[in-house]
Amino acid sequence: MESKLEKIKRLKKEKNIIVLAHYYVDGEIQKVADYIGDSFYLSKVGKNLKEKKIVFCGVSFMGESAKILSPEKIVLMPEMKANCPMANMVDLNEIKEMRKKYEDLAVVCYINSTSETKALVDVCVTSSNAETIIKSLPNKNIYFIPDKNLGTYLSKKILDKNFIFNKGYCVVHASVKKEQVLYMKNKYPTAKFLAHPECEYEILKLADYIGSTSGIIDFAVNSPYEEFIVGTESGILYKLKEMAPNKKFYLAKEDFSCEDMKKITVDKLLNVLENEDLEIKVSDEIIKKASLSLKKMLELAQTNKFKEEYDLIVVGTGVGGCYSVLNSNEDKKILMITKAKLEESDSYLAQGGICVLKDSNDFESFFEDTMKAGHYKNNEESVKEMITNSPKIIEELVSYGVDFEKRNEEFKYTKEGGHSKTRILYHKDITGEEITKKLLENVKKRKNTLILEDTTLMDIISKDNICYGAILKDKNGEIHRVYSKDVILACGGIGGNFENSTNYPHLTGDGVKISEKNNIKLKNLDYIQVHPTTLYSEKKGRRFLISESTRGEGAVLYNKNIDRFVDELMPRDYVTKEILAQMEGDNSKHIWLDMRPIKKRGINLEKRFPNILKRCREEGYDPNKELIPVVPAQHYFMGGIEVDLNSKTSMENLYAVGETSCNGVHGANRLASNSLLETLVFSKNAIKDIENKTLIRKGK
Repeated sequence: MESKLEKIKRLKKEKNIIVLAHYYVDGEIQKVADYIGDSFYLSKVGKNLKEKKIVFCGVSFMGESAKILSPEKIVLMPEMKANCPMANMVDLNEIKEMRKKYEDLAVVCYINSTSETKALVDVCVTSSNAETIIKSLPNKNIYFIPDKNLGTYLSKKILDKNFIFNKGYCVVHASVKKEQVLYMKNKYPTAKFLAHPECEYEILKLADYIGSTSGIIDFAVNSPYEEFIVGTESGILYKLKEMAPNKKFYLAKEDFSCEDMKKITVDKLLNVLENEDLEIKVSDEIIKKASLSLKKMLELAQTNKFKEEYDLIVVGTGVGGCYSVLNSNEDKKILMITKAKLEESDSYLAQGGICVLKDSNDFESFFEDTMKAGHYKNNEESVKEMITNSPKIIEELVSYGVDFEKRNEEFKYTKEGGHSKTRILYHKDITGEEITKKLLENVKKRKNTLILEDTTLMDIISKDNICYGAILKDKNGEIHRVYSKDVILACGGIGGNFENSTNYPHLTGDGVKISEKNNIKLKNLDYIQVHPTTLYSEKKGRRFLISESTRGEGAVLYNKNIDRFVDELMPRDYVTKEILAQMEGDNSKHIWLDMRPIKKRGINLEKRFPNILKRCREEGYDPNKELIPVVPAQHYFMGGIEVDLNSKTSMENLYAVGETSCNGVHGANRLASNSLLETLVFSKNAIKDIENKTLIRKGK
């Protein structure tokens, strides 16, 4: 006997009907659908199909959007009473009133809205393209409808616009409570929380990733993480489990289900295929008006990304990329890209601190400490350049809001391995996060800078050793040639190529590989630093750094017999060598770090190293009470793309800064807490050189 699903497949084929299914409908529906996706993606698919009949398995506004884009086609719905409550939370008269009340107003409508609403607005947006489109609008005032939660999230990211909201919201996503998420995060401490931006903002602040339904799927499938708390409708689990069968997914709440989406059943799909009687009807007048806002969305989403020429492309969103943008003139048109998410840079992971020349009497010892750590293989001019400019860099960081630790309004300094004096400024044990966060906040305020996540540098555009731009792959896998007067590579190190590294796994030396391909000079590719102390774990993935500043504050290292065996404040490569030798002699997989002596110096571990303590406890260790196991892991790349003091590569109009570059400042081994400083100094130098070229081009 023919099953219902078999009958559905047969009817689709016999009647030449295509079935489109949203991620939130039941898994049995998704199983027999021809296409599965977000609402607007499916509408675009429907438009491009040669078939004239479509069954849209979703709520009513989705069928309407498909009809607006494809008015010549028959769009059927399995259940006409499957409505999105949020789509109906718009007062059409209020749109007209807002236009009277506010000058310079753009009415922006989320795709989750009725056809009548779409007919009255300036542009539609999806959760994935809303930020790009709104940033591109010249209007100061944005009336965002109907979803106040998505609008609030966008207003936190787009700081130069004045957002006005109505009271609409998604009843499903808004039902998630903070207590539920915290309970799940406590229950599954290693799981990453993935949230849809239709959730309330207090929920989004708890998220490790925020994105559209398709964005959540892409992140979960492609990220190195194994467990996830899912902050969106339960129907997404079908696709998640299909695409990542070996990963674990937990809903943020038990009853995370859309009542209207679940009205779409196998029986109703079968019925509409048999009878073809539940057709979406939209008047010609509404189609004509509503199609304008959808076409505007498609136009803005395309032109803002890749079709325009830029003054500067910056590859990377760590401190090197951010400082390059912030030191550029605001009349420049800048495209800033990152292979992953904005915060996923190694700059963000830096724990210890940033070095600074405290006074002129410290210059010789700072210089000697850097040279000695680098085995005197350093470029002396680069070292002098870095040290001399360090006080100005710190002054500028403070002006951007960076909060360094102080005592009685004076900076507090700490010491790390290889330093003969205390000269390191810090913020708790998350200095890199503090600096990167504050710089990113300031970059986001720049109207001249378009930031794109999930965009990968594939190659550079060049001819006759002159760089003319970059070849980029967007999050959909499409390739674009983007032209620019100058390009800065600030794309990090090579740790992703190692099994054990403190780096993010997506940092695989892209800049170095592309430079080699284009015959750009490289230098010291064998200068790779291994950090002595990362938290030992049997699990695969990025290694958690135990900052050298712990030893600077008094922590000690023990072998398996709980005997000290090394001077903990020697440079990194020396300490690493001694640890590896000790591990071999002990036939052990790790050695021990004791942070308890820090307390004997009157330092509160909870306040000084809160992030390290938190992570250790997650792994089952309490540094306040016991030893913690540590092991060396790849940490930093001193070699890279050869550059001069202005961060210029051997190719004209191409610059490299930070870990992807090699100006010789570190020699064969980097001194602790010099990396952030070096990146900031030479990023600023790159922009100075670019600005000087601009003046020459203008004949000034």
